[in-house]
Amino acid sequence: MNKMFAIATVLASFAAATSAQAQSADAGAGAKIIAPLEISNVTDLYFGTIAPSTTVADSVVVLADGSRKCGPALTCLTADHTAAAFAVTGEADAFYTISLPNEIKIVNDKGTAMRVSDFNGSKDGGQLLKGEDSFTVGGTLDVGVRQEAGKYTGSFTVAVEYQ
Repeated sequence: MNKMFAIATVLASFAAATSAQAQSADAGAGAKIIAPLEISNVTDLYFGTIAPSTTVADSVVVLADGSRKCGPALTCLTADHTAAAFAVTGEADAFYTISLPNEIKIVNDKGTAMRVSDFNGSKDGGQLLKGEDSFTVGGTLDVGVRQEAGKYTGSFTVAVEYQ
């Protein structure tokens, strides 16, 4: 009986020693979710009505400020050109960056293409004062010699990302 009492005492002391050494603590967990960053197109990039040269390829540039420069070999007939305009919404006072494409093709209904490149933005990024901001984008249209007549269309993607 003394032997069993001694073994029980030893086991109880191990259990007491083990539980006396174990410690625990609680930690909090949390997250802050901000408003999603969203972009929408307000106005498309449009180069206007252009008469090509019969001998020389040239280009038309629409700058982010909306102004247009028509190459000397071309005749720009209308003043309805526009820079693309975008609206951005998201977390108030947050900063964001803008990514523009390198180049795209616009095509007419027969599949004839023209290249649009050198996209330029009114800014590289912005701040969402009161959760809103906007910017504009221009580009350069390459018009070939005797470019085929028709209405040319295409699209391009502009991305925004929180900083």
